[in-house]
Amino acid sequence: MGGLSAALNAGKTSLLTNQKAIEITGLNVANVNTPGYSRQTPNLTPFPVLNFGDFFSGTGVTVGSIERSHDVFLSGQINEKNVESGFENAMTTPLAEVERVIGIGDGSISDEFDQFFDSIRALSTNPSGEVERQLVLQRGGLIGDTFRNTYDELQQVAGNINDSLTSKIDGINMRTAEIADLNKRISGIEMSGQAANSDRDRRDMLIKELSSLIGAKSFETSNGNVSIQLPNGMPLVEADQFTAVESYISGVDVQLRLKFGSTDIDLDRNALGGEIGGLFEVRDVVIPDVVNRLDQLAFAFANAVNTQHQAGTGLDGVTGRDFFTPPAAVAGTATSLTMNITTTAELAAGSTKAPGDNTNALTLLSIEGAQTIGTDNFVSFYGKIAASVGVETSRNRQATQGLEDSLVQLNNLRDGIDGVSLEEEMINLLKYQRGFEASAKFLSTVDEMMGTLLTLKR
Repeated sequence: MGGLSAALNAGKTSLLTNQKAIEITGLNVANVNTPGYSRQTPNLTPFPVLNFGDFFSGTGVTVGSIERSHDVFLSGQINEKNVESGFENAMTTPLAEVERVIGIGDGSISDEFDQFFDSIRALSTNPSGEVERQLVLQRGGLIGDTFRNTYDELQQVAGNINDSLTSKIDGINMRTAEIADLNKRISGIEMSGQAANSDRDRRDMLIKELSSLIGAKSFETSNGNVSIQLPNGMPLVEADQFTAVESYISGVDVQLRLKFGSTDIDLDRNALGGEIGGLFEVRDVVIPDVVNRLDQLAFAFANAVNTQHQAGTGLDGVTGRDFFTPPAAVAGTATSLTMNITTTAELAAGSTKAPGDNTNALTLLSIEGAQTIGTDNFVSFYGKIAASVGVETSRNRQATQGLEDSLVQLNNLRDGIDGVSLEEEMINLLKYQRGFEASAKFLSTVDEMMGTLLTLKR
């Protein structure tokens, strides 16, 4: 009877083990479309053998563990690409807006330059004409307005970036808090000898999202916890503790910081990556560079026109008069370019106050194509500003597409290695089903044998 009892135990464990394997296979099938789910595999382990007289005999089988398929190297590659992809994706919309603002079409600064010098050209043909003089004043004022409007639109783009930064902070903190909680749960579950596969899948998804959002880097410790750091090494998550990212207003811009007790540590663009880093790059590098070059252009234009206008004489006989209000410094000229003269009589079209004198208007007209800013005239310098923005926008589009393709390939590779294959799971399902049926048949056979033995004894 001892041998049959051992056989019954072996059959029972086989039945239960195959049932458990079928449940795990069903879990894989159910999560075939679940983002971030990793295939689980039962590891079957034989029970310890027993000594039966002159030989050893096994006593059954059990699911020793449930293994989660996870390629650490591939996961790291995906997270690194997510950092780059998040950075470039976040730049796409604001860069497109900057490119729209710094255009070269109708109503742009370059178009206003052309219109202004066209009005000077018309004045040179009729220097005493009231309509021509009024048109020059109008075009001069419109150039200042266009510079200010362009600057204001760029600041609106920066304001939209500030709003985007504020909206992303809660999402970052929610994820770091959940990762800290998962660290605690995973550590506790695995210390008890069980597997925390679902929790690990969820944690990996959050890490991937954080890498895209803020460029976070991660590494796992020996006890199963994951530490999360910013690109500059500042900690976001350590074991079951997390540090919240805070936003605050500095001037007109949203800035970020980490709060450690009573100590605040500011985070500049070099401390950040992913989407947050991309937004900082446009707001703190691209837009200020464009504004600085617009200031240079407005400053050079105002000084060049003023210098030549001072050399002429108005119809009122006054000389040395500035056309624009003289800018105090390069910085801020694009927002403060205003007319100094207010009446048509103050416009110095000639070198004398004679109504038909157009000598100064002709000289003013000559600065249109002069190399006033380095080797550039006003229109070509503005064209370079627009071209630099266009080149950066084009680079961003190409980088975004390239990174998207790379991520598709990496995710497909990840799905092939760690994801669920329905064909493979169907094979496993049939295998474990056959095992279950065989175990049931085995138990039925042993039961018949025990019945026969009991009948013999009677």
